[in-house]
Amino acid sequence: MSVSGELFDNYYLEAEKYIQNMTIEEKIGQMFIVRYNEKTAQDIILDKKPCGFTLYRVDFDHDENYILNKINTLQNLSMKTVNLPLGIAVDEEGGTVNRVSFYHRNEGKFPSPQEIYNKSGIKGILDIDQEKRNLLRKFKVNINLAPVADISCNSSDYIYNRTLGKSAIETAEYIGKDVEGYVNDNFSCCVKHFPGYSSNKDTHKDKSKDNRSYDILLKEDFKPFEAAIKNKVPMIMCSHNILECKDPIYPVSISKTWHDILRNELNYSGLILTDDLCMGAIKTYSKKETGAALAVKAGNDILLVTDINKHFNEIITAVKSGDINEEIINKACRRVIAWKLKYLMNFEKSGEN
Repeated sequence: MSVSGELFDNYYLEAEKYIQNMTIEEKIGQMFIVRYNEKTAQDIILDKKPCGFTLYRVDFDHDENYILNKINTLQNLSMKTVNLPLGIAVDEEGGTVNRVSFYHRNEGKFPSPQEIYNKSGIKGILDIDQEKRNLLRKFKVNINLAPVADISCNSSDYIYNRTLGKSAIETAEYIGKDVEGYVNDNFSCCVKHFPGYSSNKDTHKDKSKDNRSYDILLKEDFKPFEAAIKNKVPMIMCSHNILECKDPIYPVSISKTWHDILRNELNYSGLILTDDLCMGAIKTYSKKETGAALAVKAGNDILLVTDINKHFNEIITAVKSGDINEEIINKACRRVIAWKLKYLMNFEKSGEN
């Protein structure tokens, strides 16, 4: 069932008890984190039993009590339906990507890690990220889809402003220590975008191909992810870039080859997430399918989506046709539930110290 040394090893036995009492639809639901929509969220919980929701800046354009009431209602409903808490996720990177701090931090939105590092080094980032976790916890947000582990030293790169803007060694040191802070605080962070974004174009809009050699990735881009894994990062997000050195056809997010590298060469046993499957890179890649079945077969545990229905139905169809073995679903769902038991069940209590 579990391999000794896996990240959530102590929780697999209890997770298996959940698995034994869940329908295939409920297990598939636990593989989705869905873009939050106030009008549909409760229906999605009742119908699809999702792993959780991603909230954006617009969702925090309300007073604190309003937001907390909404999140508490959703959490209570999830506990009643599957006896599991929801993952409530945001991208609170700082700088150009922020959700909660834009409206709910007296000093304004959090500055970017790059800006903080240039002023006060890694310690400055660690201090700000402690403040960040305190703010997110205040709003019952239990996942930060950050930090960005990509390496970029070129200001013209799409990803540059979201990175540390420094070398692989400096970036790896930052990521390792930042992940350590999150883990010690029992707060789920998600490093991104494996195996490294570099100078690729914006995959929100279109396909992006990367022709760098695998040797360069080993020497440079893998380093921050290796530091994160060493410090027990619970989540890693894969990019939608096509890295031709290992898989010239599939974007990393839906490539089994790249997932096998992450599992077997980097020895990562935590959760693997796709970037949003509704982004342009996936839409333009596959006109007929949503990419959801490919994402599951590749080895993702959690699929980020804006609209769950088509993606959910594609996986159900693939399971029923035999294209996806149910044990693949069981393995991913088991890992998701083990993570929830470790990180989410006592989330509110864990922030009291």
